[in-house]
Amino acid sequence: MTNAEWATRGNKVFIGTYSRFPAAMVRGSGCRLWDADGKEYLDFLAGIAVCSLGHCHPAVTEAIRRQAGDLVHVSNLFHTPPQIELAELLVNNSFADRVFMCNSGAEANEAAIKLARIHSGEGRYEIISLAGSFHGRTLATVAATGQPRFHQGFEPLPQGFVHAEFGDPGTIEALITPQTCAVLCEPLQGESGVRPLDPGYIRAIRDLCDRHGLLLIFDEVQTGLGRTGTLFAHEQLGVTPDIMTLAKALGNGLPIGAMLTTERIAASLTVGTHASTFGGNPVAAAAAVEVLSIMLADGFMASVREKSAYFVGKLEAVARRYPHLATGVRGRGLLLGLVLTDKGIEHGPDIVQQMFTEGALINFAGNRVLRFVPPLIVDTAEIDQLIDILCRVLDRLA
Repeated sequence: MTNAEWATRGNKVFIGTYSRFPAAMVRGSGCRLWDADGKEYLDFLAGIAVCSLGHCHPAVTEAIRRQAGDLVHVSNLFHTPPQIELAELLVNNSFADRVFMCNSGAEANEAAIKLARIHSGEGRYEIISLAGSFHGRTLATVAATGQPRFHQGFEPLPQGFVHAEFGDPGTIEALITPQTCAVLCEPLQGESGVRPLDPGYIRAIRDLCDRHGLLLIFDEVQTGLGRTGTLFAHEQLGVTPDIMTLAKALGNGLPIGAMLTTERIAASLTVGTHASTFGGNPVAAAAAVEVLSIMLADGFMASVREKSAYFVGKLEAVARRYPHLATGVRGRGLLLGLVLTDKGIEHGPDIVQQMFTEGALINFAGNRVLRFVPPLIVDTAEIDQLIDILCRVLDRLA
């Protein structure tokens, strides 16, 4: 069947919540995808920062096949070896002592919200997040998200969420009340335009939490697991959270999320206070064990940092070549954004569409930047190819 035929079938049965490209992807390998018409794409979107080891990584694929032949699901009424192995890897390589597993980033953030409230005690339920943040699509995580466009049509939203101006710790302190229990933030905001939190800013947030007895929650759903050049983005900032959430890259495409915290804080969630039927499913957990084993191998993170420096240099050259369209580059690791000028912003969606037509996948984030989140296994030749395609597209706008 062709792309058009698949799209026609899909459009008849799905609720129209997605603006999809006119392609049905049928195969992937490394940094490449192929659609039903046989067209090849260079993928610098990676399932929105999910397929960090590329599509169909042989070792991850083998782990999935092996586990699917042994045990697919039994629920969390029982222990399963892959889930335990994954939890051990997460604990042994982070600040955390305890893990709760779920199926997505939104669910991980929901778990963090519940933990912050129950741990802080009666009457302390408010969580401060940042303007421009994105924390998920459930009602609670939409309320936590600091972008009004995601709120529209779903009011009244759950109570207990307020949003502080980005970049100014004083605006956070001004929002603290006797009801406040936590501050929730991403070390780098992806969806609002690849905006890193300055190390001094994030240290000031940590200090505020310590002085006022608040929990600090880091949403590392997009930044975690190697995306910024260290296993977790906060490792580069000299700040440790009380709670951290992960998902996206954890299963390299299989749905899995996790909330991590300390022994003291975890003790507030007792039997029956929270649960997930599919959380830490054996197949997804087996994939995640393999993902972490690969990422933790000697040299992996160093290679991400090296390719990041190379890619940043290439994007900076693009900005210099097209100063009427781009002003510079921001981000960390392989979560990068080419910041557009006002003229460039007018063409943002069209640039993404033309890149798609040329066989390269990126997206337009925060109505401000072209966002690049390639698989962490991308090589310099693929970066060069992406830059060549981008320049071809930008030449048409010159």
